Amino acid sequence: MPKTNTCLSGPVYDYLLEQIMSGQYKPGERIPETKVAAVFGISRTPVRDAMRRLASDGLIDLQPHRFAQVAKYTSDTIRDIGMLRISLDSMAIKLAMLYGNQSEFMELRGIAETCEQGMLTNNDALRRTADCDFHLALARISGNRLLLQFQTELYLRVNFVLLQQPNIVVNKQRHIRQHFQIVDALAAHDEEGALRIITEHLFSFYDLSAKVPERFFHLGAQFPHP
Repeated sequence: MPKTNTCLSGPVYDYLLEQIMSGQYKPGERIPETKVAAVFGISRTPVRDAMRRLASDGLIDLQPHRFAQVAKYTSDTIRDIGMLRISLDSMAIKLAMLYGNQSEFMELRGIAETCEQGMLTNNDALRRTADCDFHLALARISGNRLLLQFQTELYLRVNFVLLQQPNIVVNKQRHIRQHFQIVDALAAHDEEGALRIITEHLFSFYDLSAKVPERFFHLGAQFPHP
């Protein structure tokens, strides 16, 4: 029985995703359909299906009937991602405080240690992956499946930001240390402290001072209790 375009597009999607996230395809670089189709020995239709999926993920810009190219995020796009992350991570903090346990918080600390190890050994790939894993683990601890789904989808974009701008974190030591401070606040059931740290953590990362008033810096500690 011949494979459907859907079956064929899955491996193409995985291949292109790896090529983009490994930096083989650079932001703004065109991705030739014919070349990708030749790699798999298939028609261009499943390649287009895979590209549409990557476009939905925010990793490819499609120019209909012209070409496809790797996305190139503007400063405003990156800051929009940052604003969304503050909202989602703040909700994750509040739910994790309600439903998480000390064992889960210690697992979160283990991920923070892996991220720190990546920084100390100049392993940017490890640091980048562990950084995203930390925030995804926080969403899992929240126990809210929809929140985790949103975060998982968003983190393709977050990883892409880190790949596109590897030096976006000016003070890496301080940034990594905040992971441990978040865990300590969760373990101590210090919700206000955890919200303040996560807001500061992301506010500086995305340079949101250019997007919102400075007073937003403290909003993370002011969200109403559920």
